[in-house]
Amino acid sequence: MKPTFALAALACAFLAPAHAAVVHTSSAAFLPQVAGGAYTETFDTALSDAPRALDFAQGDYAYTAFAGRGLYGDGNFLSTSTTPSSLTISFTGAAVTAFGANFYNTGIDLAFRATEIIIALSDGTIARFTPSSVEDSYRGFTSDVAIASVTLSSTNLLDFASLDNLTVGAWTGEAPGEVPEPASLGLIGIGLAGLLGQRRRASSAN
Repeated sequence: MKPTFALAALACAFLAPAHAAVVHTSSAAFLPQVAGGAYTETFDTALSDAPRALDFAQGDYAYTAFAGRGLYGDGNFLSTSTTPSSLTISFTGAAVTAFGANFYNTGIDLAFRATEIIIALSDGTIARFTPSSVEDSYRGFTSDVAIASVTLSSTNLLDFASLDNLTVGAWTGEAPGEVPEPASLGLIGIGLAGLLGQRRRASSAN
């Protein structure tokens, strides 16, 4: 094997995720794969300010939501308070091997935006898609290894990465019956760049 090809093969082996999660494209496909005792959060409490981090817990499961320039919540969903910014969920309680939610972007007017959103898991799994409505924005993930975190980001600098109805729990271990969506690397940093952002209008929380 020539040195060039050997280096390329080594690079591919290094970059490929050891465990790629299975991606489910609806709650109907995902929720039957979740064991009892899961925790679902609807983010129905409005935030009075823009904290950088918030802790959530129920039963055995816990996680921290973080956005470097602040989180936003109007009682209907959780998102970043500025653009461009990423929203990261770090699981801190019992091992999470199944999680799902409605993942989508919102505008400064708080309305749903039919633009691409990127979901990056700590194991290297990447899902990127453009939902046409909140109803078809659901994605669920199951894995045979614990998932440490997930990061949401938008490819549109005017959008706010958002989520709702987040379920975290354990995978039942049953065959998912779906073909995994392609996983790729190199997109983790999307949405992290940028020093200036739009801050949601204070009147929108009223």
